[in-house]
Amino acid sequence: MTRSSDRIKHYSRHDFPDFAQEFLRRNPEYRKQFQSLSPNAEAGSGSIATDRFARAWGLHFPVQSGH
Repeated sequence: MTRSSDRIKHYSRHDFPDFAQEFLRRNPEYRKQFQSLSPNAEAGSGSIATDRFARAWGLHFPVQSGH
């Protein structure tokens, strides 16, 4: 197997959320902003700061009714 086909095989097991998570994990601005959140602001806690942070990075998914 060539190196590129090895990569294709490896990455074919990942979906879009996997790539998005990896992008954010490696993004220095995201990491800086995440670290600046209050230690009391846990994911999903509903704090204003956490909600703003999530929306700014596209991590807020409104609940859709009827599904």
